[in-house]
Amino acid sequence: MIIHRAFTGLFTISLLAAALGCTARYTAPFADADGVAFRFHAPAAHEVAIAGSFNRWDPARDRLSGPDKAGWWSITLRLSEGRHEYLFVVDNRDWVLDPLAVAYADDGFGSRNSVFYLER
Repeated sequence: MIIHRAFTGLFTISLLAAALGCTARYTAPFADADGVAFRFHAPAAHEVAIAGSFNRWDPARDRLSGPDKAGWWSITLRLSEGRHEYLFVVDNRDWVLDPLAVAYADDGFGSRNSVFYLER
């Protein structure tokens, strides 16, 4: 089974939200038996890709499906265990942090990358 440590807190928050009658449409990237699911909200985008350490920062390699009626794009990737940095690439032009990421890291060029940790 794939486990992501950072989701312990999110799970607790989700339980509290459910108890209060609230629901969240999407959360941070999450892992299950199918892989790691990433979601990005960009209703006006024509295309969205994900580029990161897991695909050699190639924005042409992993394109998200969407958008759905609410403007969400999605992709599920099979990733190796460990730490992965990534960004979303909107309309092959704008490299954007994941606002749902549980961590961020300095990219060494004056900006930041989204970070995801995967443990099995």
